[in-house]
Amino acid sequence: MTEVRTVTNLAETVTTVTSSDAPAIGVLALQGGFHEHMVMLSKLGAKVTEVRQVHDLDAKLDGLVVPGGESTTMGHLAERLGLLEPLRAFVASGKPVMGTCAGLIFLANEVLGQKEGGQELVGGLDVSVQRNFFGSQVASPPVPPAACRLPPAALS
Repeated sequence: MTEVRTVTNLAETVTTVTSSDAPAIGVLALQGGFHEHMVMLSKLGAKVTEVRQVHDLDAKLDGLVVPGGESTTMGHLAERLGLLEPLRAFVASGKPVMGTCAGLIFLANEVLGQKEGGQELVGGLDVSVQRNFFGSQVASPPVPPAACRLPPAALS
């Protein structure tokens, strides 16, 4: 008989790093996968801070991570919160900045396949990216629920 375990909380905790020489990394936390990035960065020994407001960028950050999520939504939220220009200034400062998935789109200087009318971008990364290269998410093929189950060995 196969044992099935129910996992009630998959979210790991962000470790508090107190080392005085640890880099201070901000993670743009408007939406998307910011928590997962913060967990991993803290495991690597960085002091991590959520960046949600302009004053969060004023902190003494050594770098910034822009996580995956939805780049158009990030642009709308950053604009509403007055973060676009401060983010652009941070990128222009020369401090390290990394973007994953939608974060890469948000940081790119050129984005192909944007929605009609374009979208707000931080820019500063000298790359061209293609949004929805494999088609829109609405057109993604459905995945049967059985394909999403972990084998019992993975849960032990």
